[in-house]
Amino acid sequence: MIFKIALAVVLLYLFYRLARTWKRVGAPPKAQPIAKGEDLVEDPLCHTYVTVSHARKFEIGGKTVYFCSEKCLKRYTSQQQS
Repeated sequence: MIFKIALAVVLLYLFYRLARTWKRVGAPPKAQPIAKGEDLVEDPLCHTYVTVSHARKFEIGGKTVYFCSEKCLKRYTSQQQS
């Protein structure tokens, strides 16, 4: 009888751990913390605001342009070359 109870407790614990793992897999990624007092810059392509420390930087004619992601940066540079 004690063996059955112990087995049930172990199985419940394993199910609990598995459910927590599944919950984390489907959860959206956590937002990046913003440092206090850090400036936000706007992506010229998608108009998303991102902190300077997390932005992708690109220099165009001596002017620095900031992007939210590598994808936006590549899309912007491909449009500039066309």
